[in-house]
Amino acid sequence: MHSVWLLALPFYFASSEHPIDAALVRCLDTPENQSTHGQIGCFAAAGEQWDKHLNMVWGDLLDNLPSQTHPPLRSAQREWLKFRDAEFKAISATYGTMDGTMYRISAAAAMARIVGDRVKQLENLRDAYVEP
Repeated sequence: MHSVWLLALPFYFASSEHPIDAALVRCLDTPENQSTHGQIGCFAAAGEQWDKHLNMVWGDLLDNLPSQTHPPLRSAQREWLKFRDAEFKAISATYGTMDGTMYRISAAAAMARIVGDRVKQLENLRDAYVEP
């Protein structure tokens, strides 16, 4: 249980609080995903889900927040996208120079976490404005 992917946790900090994190933990706990390939696949799937969810939350923000907040939000999101792309390049370059397959897992985990963290930031903004 969690034998190999625990090495990636310092870079990921998966939590079962968000449904995407819970699905990731289930994926990682599946016996067939105990290989490097399987674990990278789990993190890649989580990253794809975070990206889809990011787009949904972004749409919710624009639909529910006052229009005067849109220009600064769009500006911040454009800057975040630049940060994300630069961070992905840095992660790939750094982990790509390290020996050992565990670093490929760590890189995939770090990339998924970057997008997941942004989604949670945007969800907090959205939830502050959207009435329950």
